[in-house]
Parts: sequence; structure tokens; C-alpha cells
Amino acid sequence: MDKQSIISLSILGIFMLAIIGYQVYRTLPTHQVLEEGRHVENELVCMVNDAYMGIAQIPVEVEDKTYYGCCEMCEAKLKDSLHYRYAIDPYTGEKVDKAKAYIVLKSSSDIGIHYFKSEENYQAYARKQEGK
Repeated sequence: MDKQSIISLSILGIFMLAIIGYQVYRTLPTHQVLEEGRHVENELVCMVNDAYMGIAQIPVEVEDKTYYGCCEMCEAKLKDSLHYRYAIDPYTGEKVDKAKAYIVLKSSSDIGIHYFKSEENYQAYARKQEGK
């Protein structure tokens, strides 16, 4: 193969890689805007790290309830420790089962979450925060 053929094939290869790369890029999920107070589904949360992950997590069945963890370590912690399966409702101070909680984002600049006993508790909490 002569030098001109090698250069032509190299340019064609780079062009093909660019096309394939662009197609892969287009299939990636778009960045989600994290809005403070937005309700999030339980399966999108790591309940050990108390963090919004944005994608479905590993379901962990314990006592006929489903919790979610992001890795095998979190899965084990949810199975073995009550501590990771409960949180405190920031409005009432009550203990809340994370599997049954109403979950919202803490702030737009954070992946942290709040667990509430109900949507009503969250609404009351939000009204109280606005009044401050």
C-alpha cells in the first residue's frame, strides 16, 4: 500500500469513528435539572447513601418491602441493618420507613434527599420553609 492510500484510509477511519461517536452521544440520557422539592421515585434513590442517583437502583426485598441500594455493599447493609431502612421525617420528627416514604430532593445543587411520612407532611414542611 502506498502512502496516499494509507492517508486516505486513515481519514476515512477517523470520519467513521466521528459518525459512530455522535450516534452513541445522541443515545445518552439528557442531563436532568434537579429541582428542590421535586418528588422522586424510590427506585431512583440509594437508601444507604440517601442520595438521588437518577437511574434505577438494585431492589432489596426485606420483610415484604422493597428498598434500593446502589451496589452490593448497600444491598447488604439494607438487609442487615434497620438503621439504613429508616429515616426521620424533617417536618414531624417521626421515624419513617424508607420503603414507604414520600421522597423529595433537598436542593437543586445537591443529590441529597428528604424522606417524609406522606406528601401532606412534605407540603406542610414546604409551606413552613417558605414562611422563614
